Amino acid sequence: MPGSRDFPHVSGSRDFPRVSGSRDFPHVPGSPATPRVEVRLARSHAEFAACEALSRDIWGAAERNVVPRELLLTMQLNGGLVHGAFLLRDGQLRLCSHQLGVVPELRGAGIGIALKQAQRKDALRLGYPLVSWTFDPLEARNAYINLHRLGCIARLYDRNHYGDMEDELNRGLPSDRFEAEWWLDKPTPTPPPVEPAVMLRVVGDGEPVREAVDLAAAPAVLIAVPRDFQAVKQQSLELALRWRLESRAALETALAAGMIAVDFRREGAYLMARASPDASGAVPALRAFETIHED
Repeated sequence: MPGSRDFPHVSGSRDFPRVSGSRDFPHVPGSPATPRVEVRLARSHAEFAACEALSRDIWGAAERNVVPRELLLTMQLNGGLVHGAFLLRDGQLRLCSHQLGVVPELRGAGIGIALKQAQRKDALRLGYPLVSWTFDPLEARNAYINLHRLGCIARLYDRNHYGDMEDELNRGLPSDRFEAEWWLDKPTPTPPPVEPAVMLRVVGDGEPVREAVDLAAAPAVLIAVPRDFQAVKQQSLELALRWRLESRAALETALAAGMIAVDFRREGAYLMARASPDASGAVPALRAFETIHED
């Protein structure tokens, strides 16, 4: 399970130039505010993969327009230059996790948790207080592991993060993503000691139904998702799309009201509560994404 690391540690590679510069670009009146960026050569597996994903976002999903990460790596190792403008996300040093997977016959045996704990140990050893990755908010198993078992929080939601995707798990729906933040040296968020209001529920026929909730008064809300979203997709792509849109609306509304996801219940629901600085140790993050997925 690769994380973000420098190529000099990879057997057979050579050192990349470390010339970089953090700079503020002049703001033109009437234009969107420009965040601080670090302009430098790409230098990790995660960053080359992010360049590949960015080529899809900018030039479209057609494979002929996508420059694979392996080619980008080869170019840079053989005299080419792959520059990037890397956002300085709230000034926070973090390890961006890329992929984690377990073969079907061994799922549920604790292997995924063991891999994440190994990642946690190495991240702390290397001085990273935060590990982040993205996941599909409708995949209940992933949400339960990320928020309940590991104690992550989620407060960044991005619509159609990767554009149209053609793999079996994602085909046919907008590729919305939640970002998991795993704060390694902070306490696990403590849910408020009240019964949360239900904002999105599953009714008998598997349909999503949103409920009116006064978010100004509610300290916490529950937002339900299907227990097995892939089964929903196989049953009806139209129903799956309704789930994508209804869950998107509910999660974005709760986030806009100042709530974050602090837990995921086994029955299949996000617990959203007011953000606490003690839970994350960081100021509220920007919506912009430059990380890669762990779907």
